[in-house]
Amino acid sequence: MATELKASMPRIVEAVLHVLNRARKANFRVTQYDVVKSLFLADVEHLTRYGRPITFDNYVAMKDGPVPSKTYDLLKEARDAVAEAGGALPWTRRWAPELGPGCYSFENPLREVDEDILSLSDMKALGNALMKVKALGFGGTRDHTHEHPAYKDAWREDAGRRSFPMDYGKLFEKPNADRAKELAFLSRHI
Repeated sequence: MATELKASMPRIVEAVLHVLNRARKANFRVTQYDVVKSLFLADVEHLTRYGRPITFDNYVAMKDGPVPSKTYDLLKEARDAVAEAGGALPWTRRWAPELGPGCYSFENPLREVDEDILSLSDMKALGNALMKVKALGFGGTRDHTHEHPAYKDAWREDAGRRSFPMDYGKLFEKPNADRAKELAFLSRHI
């Protein structure tokens, strides 16, 4: 059974906000896809370099790659996720069919990131990840994230649009089930 962490909604909100602020400064338009892939790549980079994720969100394998579950709910403005985030999100979600079918653009961050919640290393990893996602584009990002061992292990080709939990221990450069269990404990006490 895969280790499950307790996602940190304050850290998720600040991570999304940081991505949106970086996108605004770089004059990028970002979609839900850009945000969730940026968070995945940033969490993996931060796990590899520092031994902890940024958001503590749990990942699922979906058709177009890994997706952070709680972040996905928040970006879709699911009632429970928005309530957990405090009821009002510090950005605008706008229908953007010009960016692709079913696309929403995330823009107008209402404030800067709370640096008491995210560290400099968190913000650096998020910035690096956004730049990678935008440089690779949809197809390149999809291909890149589909090669991650945790995704490959979880995904089932016959799944259609379903999702499968990804093993947190396999998100590390070298699988580390023990560290994943430590993070699960830590996530319940932060």
